[in-house]
Amino acid sequence: MLIAAGAMAIILLADNLRSVPVPDEMSAPVVALSTARLATTSNVYARPARAAELVAVIPGGREARVTGRTEDASWLRVVYPPQSNLEGWVPSANFVAGGLPDLASIPALAPESVTSAGGASTGAEGDSLPDLTIASADVQPNGGLAVRLTNEGRAPFSGRVGLQISDADGEILGVLDVDLSERPLAPGRFASVNTGIEVRRTGLFVIEIDRTNSVKESSEFNNIRRVLLVGAGGTP
Repeated sequence: MLIAAGAMAIILLADNLRSVPVPDEMSAPVVALSTARLATTSNVYARPARAAELVAVIPGGREARVTGRTEDASWLRVVYPPQSNLEGWVPSANFVAGGLPDLASIPALAPESVTSAGGASTGAEGDSLPDLTIASADVQPNGGLAVRLTNEGRAPFSGRVGLQISDADGEILGVLDVDLSERPLAPGRFASVNTGIEVRRTGLFVIEIDRTNSVKESSEFNNIRRVLLVGAGGTP
């Protein structure tokens, strides 16, 4: 059981304590796309390569939304759960052959598009940008969820950024507007956010920073972290 505790979140940045309003809108419309069923339990990668970062695992028999493919259709870009924002790449051979959508109707992503979707910016531009990531998520003794944001880029971040927490089924549990305008997040520094969400049951959760990609970063694909949280009640 997860309980949203009020409409405020608290950021702990260095020694400061500051309130952050949580928007009333808790969900966004989902665009219906083609789906495909996994024939076997499959890893989801940040890029269409087995050496890429592992971002999720999809159990065999589950369906995922297909949003793109490589030029030769050997890899498919998918969203899982289908109504979530967790996106990555799975080999097309891992899907039920008869259950694949018409791949000709799925947009083929050029190599540069694949790199920009799953990797970092290159050159001077990437060197001068921040890179916000979810470093960790922890359940406090009182059951409250605390999320630690880190700037792994080479430039400070100053401004507002969205933080969204969902369960493994894609249900949005909270959307926060984190304000770092007064205390910019320098490279290598972190900010701890008390989300106001209580975690009572153990389970998988998806935590995403900058879901709308409103912040220009050196990497746009490391904004999602999938974590197993042990609820305060200790029950699965």
